[in-house]
Order: sequence, then C-alpha cells, then structure tokens
Amino acid sequence: MKLFILFFFLFSIIISKANSDVTERVVSTLEKSNNYNFKFTQNINGKLETGNCVLKFNRKINCRYDNSNKIIVSDGKNLIIKNNNSENLNFYKLENTSFYKVLDKNFLIEQLKIKNIKKENDSLFINLNYQNIDIKVFFDKEKLYLKGWQTTDIYNNSVYTKIYIQEINKVIDENLFNINEYN
Repeated sequence: MKLFILFFFLFSIIISKANSDVTERVVSTLEKSNNYNFKFTQNINGKLETGNCVLKFNRKINCRYDNSNKIIVSDGKNLIIKNNNSENLNFYKLENTSFYKVLDKNFLIEQLKIKNIKKENDSLFINLNYQNIDIKVFFDKEKLYLKGWQTTDIYNNSVYTKIYIQEINKVIDENLFNINEYN
C-alpha cells in the first residue's frame, strides 16, 4: 500500500510538472503575440458559420462572416454586430461580453500563471469565468497559439469558435477597428 501511495504521489508530481511546462510555453507564446489574422468556424447550437478575423491584443477584433456578410468589430471598449439583413447595428459595451476576457492577452496570461493548462481528448485548454459565464479557451497543441473558445452568448446559445491562424504579428491598420466606420 505504501508503494502504491508513493507511486501515485510521484506520478502526480510528474504530470503536474509536465502541465506546468506546457503552461509556461503557452504564456511565452502569448507574450510574443501582438495580433492574429485567422479563419474561423463557429458553431452556435449546431449552426455552422465561417469567416475571417483580425484580432489585435488587447480586445480589438474585426470579423467578417463568409455567407451571411455579418460583421463584428470591437475597438477595445465597444462591440458592434451588423447583420446583412438589417441596417441597424447591435451595439454592446465590450465589458458586458465574454470577448472582454477572451481577447485580453494580459488576462489570459494572468490566468495561465494561476491555473495550469488542462489536457483532455488531445486538447489544451483553460477554464475561465467572467460575469457568471463559463469560458473555455483552447490552445494549439503544437504551436501553442490561441485555438478557439467555447462560451455562451448573450442569447444563452452555446457558442464554439475554432480558429485557424493564417498570420501572426502582421502590421495592422488601426482603422480596421474603428466602429464609427459602420454608423
């Protein structure tokens, strides 16, 4: 029995150390990342949508959906969503959405330093909570970049967004995140 306890203890230390090493490498990769240009697949309650985004840390994003011509833009403080079938913009304070934390590199790094990355079914992820909303943030197993997130939107829909990074640290025109362009 003592041998079993000793084995279990040593095994736990080895696993913890391995997860800690991966976490440190993810943190290092995030620290070196200023922006991503990526394609995405979004699953909202079984409905798939695709598109392209430019994400600039911290909290800026511009996404264009392929088939619906929907646009999502954040200037770091506000978020707009424009649907093709409406002239009206949906305007939100970014801090009232889960994007507020998902797009915040410093917050992600801070959380990674508190909690180790988890591994499950060939995925690396960290569980977060913001304003009573659970957020699961995924990281690429090999390159350690942000790989996507799973959360609940403002309409209580389950949303899983998987991203496919095309470019990293590209020079980006700040006007891309100017929400006044859409008024």
